[in-house]
Order: sequence, then C-alpha cells, then structure tokens
Amino acid sequence: MQILKGKQYFDIREFSDIREMYSQSLELYGDMDAFVFKDTPTSAVQRKTYKEFYQESIQLGTALASLGLSGKRVAVIGDNSYAWCLAHFTIICGIGVSVPLDRLLPEDEVINLIERGEADAVIYDPSFHETMIKIAAADSRAEIFVCMNDFRFRKFPEDFGGKFLLMTDLLSEGRKLLGSGEKSYIEAKIDPEALMSLLFTSGTTSISKAVMLSHRNVCADIKALAGVEYFAKGTKVLSVLPLHHTFENTCGFLGGFYFGFTIHESDGLRYIQQNMEEFKINCLIGVPLLFESFYTKIWTTVKKQGKEKKLRKGIKLSNLLRKVGIDLRKKLFKDITDKFGGEFITGICGAAPIDPAIIEFFDAIGVRILQGYGLTETSPVVAGCNVKVFVPGTVGHPLTGVEVAIDNEQDGQEGEILVRGDIVMIGYYNDEEATAEAIDEQGWFHTGDVGVIGPKDGCIRITGRKKSMIVLKNGKKVFPEEIEFLIGQYDFIKESLVWGETEGDGDVDVWVKIVLDRDVIHSEGGDVTDEINMSTRISELIKEVNKKMPSFKSVKYFIFGEDDMAKTTTRKIKRNVELEKMKEILARNSMKVKEAAGRNIDAIKNMLHNDKKDGG
Repeated sequence: MQILKGKQYFDIREFSDIREMYSQSLELYGDMDAFVFKDTPTSAVQRKTYKEFYQESIQLGTALASLGLSGKRVAVIGDNSYAWCLAHFTIICGIGVSVPLDRLLPEDEVINLIERGEADAVIYDPSFHETMIKIAAADSRAEIFVCMNDFRFRKFPEDFGGKFLLMTDLLSEGRKLLGSGEKSYIEAKIDPEALMSLLFTSGTTSISKAVMLSHRNVCADIKALAGVEYFAKGTKVLSVLPLHHTFENTCGFLGGFYFGFTIHESDGLRYIQQNMEEFKINCLIGVPLLFESFYTKIWTTVKKQGKEKKLRKGIKLSNLLRKVGIDLRKKLFKDITDKFGGEFITGICGAAPIDPAIIEFFDAIGVRILQGYGLTETSPVVAGCNVKVFVPGTVGHPLTGVEVAIDNEQDGQEGEILVRGDIVMIGYYNDEEATAEAIDEQGWFHTGDVGVIGPKDGCIRITGRKKSMIVLKNGKKVFPEEIEFLIGQYDFIKESLVWGETEGDGDVDVWVKIVLDRDVIHSEGGDVTDEINMSTRISELIKEVNKKMPSFKSVKYFIFGEDDMAKTTTRKIKRNVELEKMKEILARNSMKVKEAAGRNIDAIKNMLHNDKKDGG
C-alpha cells in the first residue's frame, strides 16, 4: 500500500463545531458582507453582513425551537438562495439534523427521501408547495412545513391545522421570543460527534445511500482546506453549484465563513458570466462543464474576431516572460478577463475530470484553476492542487492531515484510492453492511475510484472507477474514463459513455455511446440526422482514438445520438441509467445490441414512439 499524508502550509484556527467556527469568524469579519443576492435577476441587490446573518439565524432557530423541533430532523429543498443558507446553518447550529435534498429530483423521489430521512419538518421553496400539501395530507412524519423565499408566495389557500408557516413570520416570531428572554436555541449544546447532516448520494431512491456527516467531519475538512489554501478576507465568490451537494456546501458556503468570503448568490446558470462581471467575482467553485463552457466561448469569440493567432502569440510571449519573473497577463489578456469582471483569479474545479489543456489556458491568461478530488462520504474534499502544488492533469496532494493510500504494493502502480482521517463519514444511515464494506477495520474508506501517485511529483492522478472498469477475458483492465477523455477532444462530440458488452463465449467488447453536438455539426454544414454520414465520421474518429491506446483498449462498436444523457446535479453521467435505457429501447424493437452498432439510437427510439402513435 502506498500512503501519502497531506502537509500544512498555513496556520489553522481550532474549533470543534460549525457554530464555534462562525463565532470566530464573527469576531474577524462581523461588519463585512457575508451574502450579496437578489430576489430575482432584475430586482435590487441585497446585502447581509456576518452579524446580520448571525442575528437572523438566532431568530429563526429560536422560532423553530418553540415549535418543538429541537433535536429533530429538518429537510431543506429549493434553489440556491440566502434563505436556503440561513435554513441549513440554523438547523445544524442548534436545532438538530439538516437533510438537504436535490431540487431537481422527481416529486415521488422527493417524497420518498423525506420519508427515508425521517424528517420532522421541511423548509422549502414555493415551487414545492403542492408536493408539501401531498406529504401533509398523507399524514407523514413531517408535521411542520416552512416556506422560504415567500416573497413569491404570500399566503396559503389551504388550511392544514397550522402545519404551514412562512419563514418571514418565523423570523418575526423569533425576534419577539428573544425579546422576552428566550434562550433555548442560543444555549443548545452541540455534540461534534453526533449526526449533523444526512445527505443522499446520486441515484434513484432505491439505490441512493444516505451519508451521515458530523460537525467533526465537516470541520475537519474545512481545517484541512485551510492548511493548504489561502484566500484574502472579503474574497468575492459566486455560488453556482447546488447547495445540497457537499462540494458547494462545505467549500463555498460553510468553508467560506472560515475564510471570510462574501458569497454572491448566482441568478441562475444563464446569468453566470453577467454576475461575474457585475460583482467583480474573484473565485468560482464549479464542475468541469462550467470551465469548459468558458473556454469554448472565449475561443469561439476570438475566432469570430479573427484574433486567434494574436491570442496564441500573446500566450506564448506571456509564458516566456513569466519564466524570467515578468508577469504581464493582466495587461495582455485584459479584453478577455474583463468579460468575467476583471478580478477573476481562482477557479476550484471538482466532481469530474477536466482537460489539463483548459487549466493551462486559464493559467496562461491569469486564472488559476485548482482541480480537486473528493466524495460526499469524505465531507467532501480529499486532495487538490493548491497555492504550493499546481500540476494540471492531477488532483495534487492530500489536504492537511488527510491520509490517502493507493491499494497496490508497487510504487507508481495504480490501485483503489483509500482515504483515512476525521473527514471520513460516520457511515451510511440504516445500512451497517454498506458501512462495513466501505470503511475497513483500520479506518480506511474505500472510495471505489482508481488512481496512481506520480513518482516524481507525488501528485494523485485519477484513472478510473472500479464499478465502471471493464475487465477483459484475458484479465486486462480498461477504464472508460480514459477513452471518454480522448473522444471528448473532438469538437463535434458533446459527451460519451464507454462500457463493456460480454459475448456468449466470455469475450468482452468495448462499446461507446456518443452524443453529437448539433450546433457544431450544423455550423460545419452537417446534419445530425444523416445517419450514414455521421456513422462514417464517427468511425474515423474511433480509428484515430484507437491508435492512441494499446490495442486491447480499442473501441470495437459504437452507437450515437443527440439527446443529452441523464446526469447528476454535478453533471456526472448516470451510467447505469443510460445503459438500462439503451437496453430497453433495443428490447422494445426486438434488436440485439450488435444490430444497433453504428446507428443512431435516438432514431431507433423515435421510430418506436412513432409506431405507438400509429397504433402499430
């Protein structure tokens, strides 16, 4: 087993729970803006200081405690917003357990997860009001429903015996109770080892796991981040990723309080660049797709302006000057960086691999994108590039105090990535078997990811996922992510999914589903519905990709289409869901998988749909 332990570069404040951490931040940043947000993209900008946020959390917490919710579980569901942050923070800092839910889940899954999470109350956005009515009418465990962001929804037409409340009313009630001397919320004891948040992993309700995180877990991750990263107080961060996900929740939100961030709530995905320009954002936490879209947009604009050669020359000159200590990036690439506010200097990227060329490009124009690695079960960040370690194509070194191991005795050889430290979850809720399988007797959490430690730089490279790994008949292993990366280098490819198909004799063929980029193909004068030409073009692509890999990894068959694949909220393709969908389409058409090779799977699906409409 190869073991790495994270180093420490910066001093770390000590604290045992989130409330204690915030108390420290209140002393350091009290009068600074903690949040900047708008109710709607066109409404006025609102600001809340660290002191104001703290006061409102006490008001809300006091009101919730008066409803008998102390020590209970409260689910939170809705868009990213100041109110969402207030609700979650208030719950974990004196009420009980927060159960953050994915707002993009279908209604039946939302209802199911509220039941599985054993929530006694739900704080929700107005868009979920009808769902809450169904839950209340079903006489579920949840008995209190609090509507946040209620500026959109001022009164309830239904009467459920006082079960439904408005957050604004609770804040007002909390102020009254505090004025009369009520201190139950303020004086509530917090056990750092007890359950703080119950978070459901991606997947359907039947297979998603409920991860139990404590204050100790999340605080350990914040301190581990603080040991390797430095941010100036007042750093302006744009909140884009969903807050129910630990990446945004720990790094951008709760961890942001440690560093003294001013959190700007994004108006929505379509407004990201506008918000960055408007608020002069310094830091953005995102997934690869976000930074890839910036990269594509920049080059598309530059090409239209006929300035491609000029930009490439500028990058080359800038890189040469930087080698001798002269940094002119802010001046040379001002026209580009001004489109992102002119103050954007740090991107934090996680949840999936990102092309190193994109990281190198942004570094060349003055934006340092730090790629990291983590899981919900590890609170979540395990490792990452940082101010001291920056190697594009890797996830850097472990965070301060975190141990990472590669389950292979031979140095430089790949194996499963194991993690040990206080960041590792309590376990999976109501699933002792899965917990025992994930965390061994030595405390190592088995991530299911496969990686390798670079012999020269000591950096971790993620090479694949055990569950998606294809094992050939001769025992050799193929990691789909490696092939998907190579296929993704072609402009007309939007995304791909590689899997292994086992034949009757035990042989395993490598297949790929390719999603075409309609816009790119149309701009080239092509037609995505032209199955013959598209199939020919993809065949040529596959030949080129196969030449770049050992022969045993070669892709043998492919299918294609233009419909986006099912994804998690962090834009990871749901492999099992996609493969099941494909098998279902083929089964309904009485087709074997090889009969679909080289064909448009979406056309086959639509053919089935049309047959149904015609009564066939």
